[in-house]
Amino acid sequence: MASSSDVEEVKARLNIVEVIGGYVRLQRAGREYRGLCPFHLERSPSFYVNPEKQLWNCHGCHLGGDLLKFVELIDHTDFRGALEEMAKRAGVNLEPPQQLTPQQQRQARLRESSLRLNQMAADFYHEVLLHHEAGLPGREFLAGRGVGAPDIDGFHLGYAPQGRRRDNLVRYLMSKKATPEEIVAAGLADSRQGLGDFLRRRIVIPIRDERQRWVGFGGRALGVDQPKYLNTRSTAVFDKSRILFGLDRAVAAVSKERRVTLMEGYFDVIGAHRSGVGTAVSTSGTALTEVQVRLLRRFADEVVLCFDGDQAGQRAARRAVDLLSGAGMICRLALLPEGVDPDDLSRSDPERLRKSVGEAAPAFEVLIDQALGDASSQSGSLRQEALRRSMAILAKIPEASLRELYAERVGRRLGIAPARILEDVERGGRQPAPAGGLAPSRSGNSGMGASAHLLGLLVARPELVSEVRDRYQVTRGDFPSTEDGDLYSVLCDSLPGRPDPSTLAANLAERWAEVGDAELPELEEESGGTRLQRALEDCVRTIRIEVAERTISELQRQMAGLGHHREGSTPALVAEMESMRRRIEKLRRGNGLEA
Repeated sequence: MASSSDVEEVKARLNIVEVIGGYVRLQRAGREYRGLCPFHLERSPSFYVNPEKQLWNCHGCHLGGDLLKFVELIDHTDFRGALEEMAKRAGVNLEPPQQLTPQQQRQARLRESSLRLNQMAADFYHEVLLHHEAGLPGREFLAGRGVGAPDIDGFHLGYAPQGRRRDNLVRYLMSKKATPEEIVAAGLADSRQGLGDFLRRRIVIPIRDERQRWVGFGGRALGVDQPKYLNTRSTAVFDKSRILFGLDRAVAAVSKERRVTLMEGYFDVIGAHRSGVGTAVSTSGTALTEVQVRLLRRFADEVVLCFDGDQAGQRAARRAVDLLSGAGMICRLALLPEGVDPDDLSRSDPERLRKSVGEAAPAFEVLIDQALGDASSQSGSLRQEALRRSMAILAKIPEASLRELYAERVGRRLGIAPARILEDVERGGRQPAPAGGLAPSRSGNSGMGASAHLLGLLVARPELVSEVRDRYQVTRGDFPSTEDGDLYSVLCDSLPGRPDPSTLAANLAERWAEVGDAELPELEEESGGTRLQRALEDCVRTIRIEVAERTISELQRQMAGLGHHREGSTPALVAEMESMRRRIEKLRRGNGLEA
């Protein structure tokens, strides 16, 4: 693949601490340097770099290697891609890659061509928007959104024309010697109905990664076209779950302030930068992911969440708080008026947007205050519901000292001893151990258990409700909370259709929204897909184990209450406990799911 002399020359010219230090904040620890691992989320540093051996390793996720292995992993490339990137930095001319396999040569070629064609496409769309009659609809749309020339130039915005043809970009790129294979591989064309442009009649927002490389595009539809936003599909250089829009422009300000402002949409970021919030970035139409959190952590210690002021935006903010605080980042919430998004505010009152971001309060303080609402020690039923909501938030605070601080805040409002609140939080926070590692994985939704996962699947796919009810005989009483059991009953009663969320009681409507907004990668499969079926089985198995464990706890409580009286009842209770234990073991072995 590459001569050993080339590899050694590149590594000899570069300092591993300096290169890795561009991605990870390193501090000297004896002969080594230490920092937070960029490959998994952790709160205490377990990532070490040894400048003498020119090696790195992580004691947490057990990854390790030399400089090139680090670049491979951090840039999601192969060995040759990492070597070429470091060779440019070191000023080493590599020998031709004669030993690459045909498949490796093809992948390297398509990666290079994708970056090159994305740049050409960005220039093409930008030119159409600025100087062609076909770009008039785009210019009118942007003018109506308050997007002027500085924004258009700064973000290199463009317009994908429709016209009578559907291959305007394709013909342009082929005139520049690009092949159909390269154009499709870059995600710029769709070949399902002949070779046609992927984006048509849309505002084009080019997306660059933190290294200033053109990796993909977002397309905003005009009029009533659907979907409203369309992103480049996954390619060799683009994965929307790994990219943060605007980071290429914000990286200098973010690195200087060690603080980033996270928003939800492209135009939120564009408006924020226009308003003077130069640290603004956003996801590309997806919920925040662990990979994106690790990317943020390379440049910042603190995140300000500035999401839409509607209920969906606030739910997304709460999920992001869980992920960010779990990664050890300081998290704040910028509060916007209900129904107002950052883009609206950037046009109507940019000073208020700057102030909202600059004065953002600690996230858990905001969430606790929202959970308490108008409740007080005198408010009766409101007090109980506020306590339940507050305890759910307290359970998610990683630091014990901070959790205690906010428990005092709740206690003062509700007239309850903070110690009692913390006791209940600790008791409620203990979840049964996964059944042999079979508990469902909730990427991006840590803290939601099996019942919430199952309800999320059923809300998204109502056709699965009858299978869970009839095949697995799951009942309302199987769910650990009354609320979840009630929502499950509503789903069953609504078969063969699905309930209208607007007709549900307030607590069930809120729960519907929570589980319905969860990220469930299994839903990418059809109803009978292997991954989806396994997720269903894992959820059912876990909640059945929880039911059995609750039964054992109740039987033990009954036996303790009997003491030395009614000894004749004790053998029956013991037998029932043994039956429950056998059932748990059977479930853990993967049996006993179906009734």
